[in-house]
Amino acid sequence: MAGTTTKKKTAAKKAPAKARKTKAKAATKKSPAKKAPAKKAANKTTAKKAAPKKKTTWKSRAALRMVEPGSQVECTLCGERVKFQAKMRHQQAICNIYEKGKWVRVDHYHYPCYQEAKEPYGPVED
Repeated sequence: MAGTTTKKKTAAKKAPAKARKTKAKAATKKSPAKKAPAKKAANKTTAKKAAPKKKTTWKSRAALRMVEPGSQVECTLCGERVKFQAKMRHQQAICNIYEKGKWVRVDHYHYPCYQEAKEPYGPVED
């Protein structure tokens, strides 16, 4: 008896892996799975179409902010550093620049310099 079991094991090892897997699946499978009932096709006139997504077009804009401590930016117009002074409480115009709907850079201005430049990116938002 011991000789027959070893022959079966060696025969199983020699069989291709794919054949062994299918035999194992067939042995473990108890009953065929039931398929879910098919859904009825929707009537074309009653089916709702998804609304197309509205594409956002970004425009350059400016915002007025207080100059914070540790600011290391330079004014685009005059070239001087936009610096924090505790007693003066200076403000700066921060401008997000977009070209062809894509963000390119951020420009910083002293608020008086931004007004002197005739607000190139529109009125500042608070």
